[in-house]
Amino acid sequence: MSSYISLFGTVSVPILLACFLGFLYQTYKSPDAKVLADLSLFVLSPCLILRAVSGSNLNSSSFAHIALFTVIQTILCWVASLGVGKLFRFNTPSLRAMELTTIFANSNNYGLPLLLLAFGNTGFAIGVTNVVLHIVLVNTLGMYIASRSSFSPRQAAAKMVRNPLIYAAVVGLILYLFQIPLPKSLNAGLELIGGAYAAIVLLMLGMQLKKTNWRASMRRELWISIVMRIVGVPLLSLVTIHLLGLHGLEASVLFVQSSMPSAINSVVLMEKYGGDKELVSVNVAMTTAASFLYLPVLIYWSGGF
Repeated sequence: MSSYISLFGTVSVPILLACFLGFLYQTYKSPDAKVLADLSLFVLSPCLILRAVSGSNLNSSSFAHIALFTVIQTILCWVASLGVGKLFRFNTPSLRAMELTTIFANSNNYGLPLLLLAFGNTGFAIGVTNVVLHIVLVNTLGMYIASRSSFSPRQAAAKMVRNPLIYAAVVGLILYLFQIPLPKSLNAGLELIGGAYAAIVLLMLGMQLKKTNWRASMRRELWISIVMRIVGVPLLSLVTIHLLGLHGLEASVLFVQSSMPSAINSVVLMEKYGGDKELVSVNVAMTTAASFLYLPVLIYWSGGF
């Protein structure tokens, strides 16, 4: 019981506060959320990723394991979500929404504090690298999937290529590989700007929840997408861990982190490019609420890896 209270106080309360403020902001001011989506995608994300990638302190072997897990897990989740969506005849916007909520987990602003509590500083370091790769994928592959709701594959690919985050990731990777430190003043500036990313995204989630027609969104597509995130993804994570032969702390951290609730970033992408915004926002809210029940079980179970 004390673990639940500690988790709720240190992780959940800040998330709920930001969402509540976003909800109030939407209620009384009716802002243009697409401006915030642009700010998050094209300014805050590149600063966050450049600093995080260039400053990573993991050795190359651990980095390779985490990168390989992330890529294989992403492919398996994408294929599974496409298959389930086709099986249940989802329309295109709902299919893209389920792809986003299945592939991408809230591994950053929720996942990292949880890993620190559950696995300590060593587990946290593994989680940071996974988050860096995850953010790159969200803002490249995620952008491609979301824009497919409104654009052709070629147009979606063109929009992805114009995303500055790709180039920020490349520069950060070069700095990491050649161990070139960023100047202190530049590093501080990137930290200042990138640090606003989580707050903006959480505020946007609260804004989207205010705009959501809850009665209309309680449909089978929503429940299927929730089952995919809570049940399907952990099973696929186990498959990936087995395929790669991972074990110990590394396997435990990657399993728990990939099993987090749906990524809040998906709300930003749906807001920017259109699609089934209600399915995404309600999925994020409900899987986050459910995570307070199922994540402690997964953390306990992962101790046997």
